[in-house]
Amino acid sequence: MWRFAANAVLFDIAWPLCVLVDSVIVIAAFTLANLYVHLRFIADKPNEWLWVLVIWCCGATIDTAVFSSGLLINNNGSPFPPPWLLLLWVNFATALRYSMFFLQKSAWLAAILGGVFGPFSYWTGAWLNGTVEFQQPVILPLTLLVVIWSLFLPFTTWLARQRMFSEARYA
Repeated sequence: MWRFAANAVLFDIAWPLCVLVDSVIVIAAFTLANLYVHLRFIADKPNEWLWVLVIWCCGATIDTAVFSSGLLINNNGSPFPPPWLLLLWVNFATALRYSMFFLQKSAWLAAILGGVFGPFSYWTGAWLNGTVEFQQPVILPLTLLVVIWSLFLPFTTWLARQRMFSEARYA
């Protein structure tokens, strides 16, 4: 239970920190500290470092595709997601199997919650941060994000059950 609580508190700090703080150095320092605490004290699952890496790679790929397509726009003119968003993926990966463990119980629940809260998170983050804009008409990027997140979260429920993440390699 303490792992759930500690992980939830860290993610509840990480999301607004990544979105609201202008300093990439501060965000990166917190993210590295969160990752260290997560891997050293919270994670009790084998190969957690690999899990975080895979989820980060998936998230970075998804966001790069969405930004490169022009559906989300980085205000600095780059076709890539801003650093705060890429760092947020590391923090999200640490929370996915702990404070968001309930998503693993049902792919349908993960699809519904992903389709609602994934796009809402982007919308809110873009509004609060001010460095990301949605292509007009807004319905296009929002619809794409609903589809992506309705598929991505159930994919993570499947991925979490795969041997490389659910069993120790050398047990």
